Amino acid sequence: MKLILAVLLGAILVVDHSMAGKIKDELEIPEAYKRPAKILHNICLAESGAMESKLKQCMDGTLHDDREIKCYIYCLFDKIDVIDEATGRILLDRLAPLALTTDIKETLEHLTNECGHIKLEDSCDTAYEVAKCYFDAHDQVVKFCHLLMADVTS
Repeated sequence: MKLILAVLLGAILVVDHSMAGKIKDELEIPEAYKRPAKILHNICLAESGAMESKLKQCMDGTLHDDREIKCYIYCLFDKIDVIDEATGRILLDRLAPLALTTDIKETLEHLTNECGHIKLEDSCDTAYEVAKCYFDAHDQVVKFCHLLMADVTS
């Protein structure tokens, strides 16, 4: 599951900015990744109690500030094993060894450098603030949400 998410995230993060309007039509989740991504989504949906209607709103960059959404995000990070157990920080660069290209590796490291310092008392709040930071730090991160919600939950 960790490899699948790394590949999906990496594919989105290196997309050329000129494709932003065409992203849904041209960057599809490969069939081999859809089922595991849906399983991950369903696990985190059940664990968090998040509403899909609110999750789908992330496609326009909206991250709802409610407990269930925050805990859904935490669940995703937890399941792909990017949470440092000792500090509680979310370190996306843990996926770097799985990166298929140098660009993906550098992007994962960039996001960790920009947002890996965030740590709040509550783990779900930490995950939410880190996700917001990712959205601010790299404009293609929102495309991950778009593809995950558009293709996996349909």
